[in-house]
Amino acid sequence: MEEALLWYWLGNIKGIGIRKERKLLEQWKTPEQIFCAPEEKLKQTQGIGEKDLQAILSSRKEEGWRRQFEWLRRKKIRYISYFDKAYPERLRQIPAPPKHLYVKGEMPELSGVTISIVGARDCTCYGRDMARMFAHRLSGAGVQIISGMAKGIDGWAHQGALEGGGKTFAILGCGVEVCYPPAHRKLYESILRQGGVLSEFSPYTQAKPGFFPMRNRIISGLSDGILIVEARERSGSLITADAALEQGKDVFVIPGRIGDELSVGCNRLICQGAVPVLSPGDILSYYGMKEKRDNIEETLSEEEKNILSVIGMKPIHALQIAAAVKVEETTVFKRLFALKGKKLIQEVSRSYFTRIMP
Repeated sequence: MEEALLWYWLGNIKGIGIRKERKLLEQWKTPEQIFCAPEEKLKQTQGIGEKDLQAILSSRKEEGWRRQFEWLRRKKIRYISYFDKAYPERLRQIPAPPKHLYVKGEMPELSGVTISIVGARDCTCYGRDMARMFAHRLSGAGVQIISGMAKGIDGWAHQGALEGGGKTFAILGCGVEVCYPPAHRKLYESILRQGGVLSEFSPYTQAKPGFFPMRNRIISGLSDGILIVEARERSGSLITADAALEQGKDVFVIPGRIGDELSVGCNRLICQGAVPVLSPGDILSYYGMKEKRDNIEETLSEEEKNILSVIGMKPIHALQIAAAVKVEETTVFKRLFALKGKKLIQEVSRSYFTRIMP
């Protein structure tokens, strides 16, 4: 019988967790030997009680797990047991590692630097821009970006990584076949094309509040370091930071203005020893990496440079731009179209533009 199928069988026996799986494997070496072991010998396994024995025996006779595994294969969802060679070594080292992972798309490569970016769901425009800019530039330098695909900072971090051309991975508080929040459907599909989604929950498990703190330990566990962008004094981001500290990971924080509600958690972390960062270069330097900056702006005409100089992070209308640079409106629209094509600006609403952070 196929080894991957048997790992799935063993990992989904009710009541058999990592500790008991280890006991079984210490004696029987492989899931195939456990599956084929005679009842009399199986009951002699140290640490396996009568209830566990009956669960193992009854599961052998069931067909449901075989159909489920074939369904996973058709959906191109990988099942990775804690005891599988493909299981990320970083996760083995954390307290309470997940028993298994369901993976759609790719897995993070363990050889490269990986940074998690998390923060407030109801972030400010500043927080949004910082998450996007840091992810964009880190991704462009070859750093893998991990987040939780939630609204706010998480979503913008994924978006920035996608725009930077690098890999990004979403750790979900639901199953990998569930897009949560539903509004992130396009983002979810983009992540699958340029990275992957992972979860410890079965594929169609719906999101529940208690699942998000659980997924936070995986977010930090898969990373070299974690970057916090805007966090209240009590927030899920701080739970992730606590998990990172417990796991011995690096914790970076973008400082915030004193008195701002969404800065309290970040500034408190800095007081407790987290590393304040003012640019993506600070994180890259920490890991001995250099930033790969595109010189595209050097190729712009003087007219394009002038137009670009008046566009910032606050939306500005094309007519305001034309007035500021004293260029005909039709010409400005042509130059704006060219700048959009070079991914230097974006149209956030009809005829309103903002810079795309480099």
